[in-house]
Amino acid sequence: MEPVDAALMERRLHDVGLPLLVAAAEWCPFEQESTYGFLLKDEGGSHDQAGQSTGRKAIVAYVHSQLAAASTGLSPGDRVVQVNTQRVGEAGAEDVMRQVRRLTAARIQPLLLEVERGAERRMVAMWAVPACQFSLRLIESEQINGVSNGRQVAVTTGAMRFFAWDDELAWILSHEIAHNVLSHVDSAKLRLALGAFLGATVGPSAGPAVSPPSRSLEAQADYVGSYLMARAGYDLDAVRRVWQRLANIESRQAGLGYEVLRSHPTTVERLADFEQTLKEIKEKRRRGESLQPRVEQAP
Repeated sequence: MEPVDAALMERRLHDVGLPLLVAAAEWCPFEQESTYGFLLKDEGGSHDQAGQSTGRKAIVAYVHSQLAAASTGLSPGDRVVQVNTQRVGEAGAEDVMRQVRRLTAARIQPLLLEVERGAERRMVAMWAVPACQFSLRLIESEQINGVSNGRQVAVTTGAMRFFAWDDELAWILSHEIAHNVLSHVDSAKLRLALGAFLGATVGPSAGPAVSPPSRSLEAQADYVGSYLMARAGYDLDAVRRVWQRLANIESRQAGLGYEVLRSHPTTVERLADFEQTLKEIKEKRRRGESLQPRVEQAP
C-alpha cells in the first residue's frame, strides 16, 4: 500500500469515525474522553550525541471539519507553540497531547493554543465535546472486515476500499463501536475470534482455529449500530447498500477473504432485522423521542 494511500485512508477513517464516537458518548460513561477534533504529529528534529531528540515540532496533522478545532481556523501544518500558559518548546506531539488531555480532564476550558503558521502567531480557543475513548486504526489486509477489542475500533484497508461511500463506512464503524459500547469483548468467543483475525492479518497465529462470535451478539451490534448512525446523522439507506453488495459476494466468499460473512447473520436476516429497526427509529423521530435503543443482555 502506498504511503499516500495510507494517509488518505487514515484521514477518511477519522472523518467518518469521530462523529460516531461523539454520538455514542453517553453510552460509554466509563470509557469516555473529551475531544476537540484535532491530532498532532512530530515534524523535523534530530538526535544529539546522547541520542536525545532535539528540535522537534508538534504540528497539527489533522482537523475534523465538524468539530471544535475547525471552527477556530486551526489547520494541518500549524505548529503548537503554547498550551494555555505553558510553552511547549521542543516537546513532541505525544507530550503535547498528554498535556492537552490533562487540562481537559481537569475541566480547564476553553483550551487555549498558541499556534504558528509561517511568520504569524495567533491564539485559538476551543471547547471540548465528550466522545467514546476508542481509538480508530487501520489494519493492512485485503479482507473486508472490521474488528473491536473494547478499546479500539479497526477496519481493514480492504474494507476501506470496498465501502467507497462514507455512509457505508459509517455502518461498519458503527457496528464495531456498538460491540465496544455493549462490552461484547467480554464474550470469550469474540475475544478468541478477534485474536485469530489479528493474528492472520498482522502476524502469525499461534493458536488453533476458533468458533466465530455469537450471531446474537452480531445482531445486537447491528441494532445499536443503526441507532448510532442515526444519532450521528448518517444515511441509514447505506445499510441496505452494504448488504446488497455483500449479498453479491456471499456465493464467492470461500477463499476470497470475506471473513465478515462467516461470523455474521446472513444478509436476508440482517436486512429483515434492519427494516424493523428503521421503522422503530422513524417512529421515535415522529414522536420527538430521543434515539435510545432497547438493549437486553445477549445469551
